[in-house]
Amino acid sequence: MTLPLLLSACRRFALAGMLLYSGVAAAATGGTEGGGGNNTKAASSSNDTKTNATSDAVSVVRGVDVSRWQKEVDWAQVSEAQVSFAFIKATEGDYRLDPFFARNWEETRRHGIKRGAYHFYKPETPVEEQVKLFTSTVTLESGDLPPVLDLEVTDRSVSPEQLRKDVRAWLEAVTAYYGVRPIIYTGQNYYRRYLKGYFPEYHFWIARYSDVAPDTHHTDSWMFWQFTDRGSIAGINSAVDINFFAGDFAQLSQLCVPEFVAYSRYDKESPLSQLKHLQPLP
Repeated sequence: MTLPLLLSACRRFALAGMLLYSGVAAAATGGTEGGGGNNTKAASSSNDTKTNATSDAVSVVRGVDVSRWQKEVDWAQVSEAQVSFAFIKATEGDYRLDPFFARNWEETRRHGIKRGAYHFYKPETPVEEQVKLFTSTVTLESGDLPPVLDLEVTDRSVSPEQLRKDVRAWLEAVTAYYGVRPIIYTGQNYYRRYLKGYFPEYHFWIARYSDVAPDTHHTDSWMFWQFTDRGSIAGINSAVDINFFAGDFAQLSQLCVPEFVAYSRYDKESPLSQLKHLQPLP
């Protein structure tokens, strides 16, 4: 999606948000800013905001993100609650696999929910090992959302400059592997302190638990807004994050992995090799 198109979508989204907040403000957490602390990530009020992907009117496209903290999710019920997309925790650092990832990954696709996988980043852990763990765990298919790098924590031994260098290394390695650029997830405060203006070529997913939309540098763009971490959705028996997409359902689909980039780690050719066959260099 080009930046002008994104900005246009954001303006429409802001207008829709103004109209909706009278109905959902009660679910907000009173001005807290941040990103899924304790790596819990959770969602919001369920029936107050309804996704209408086929409507010609301005609509809000909402989703959830889940991890082991939500345990076994009934994705059939989640789908019926008009949830359009779900981000699913896959890995953390260089050693931890989310025990519910495989189930969530298959069930979301089976029930027609657009799915994306995220990696919880540990600054003190070698970035190469974190890339290896994620790419060996997650297989993308056409229609999936791009990978997500979840940035929430810091480490005293890692300077902000080194953090950004390592983050870029993860992003570039994962781009090379899958053939699509990842999305950066972070909280509003973390973004301001460490990321603002440093990654203009990547889209952001920002947690800001407020009735005010995420605030970004003029060179950056946010695609997803995590509105609350204390939501309630049918089919999920614990608090879950709720997220809004800055556009309509058609634009969400455009963001997803196209068919010719869909890639399994068992394929012989990388997605970039496939792309070269389709679009040969001059």
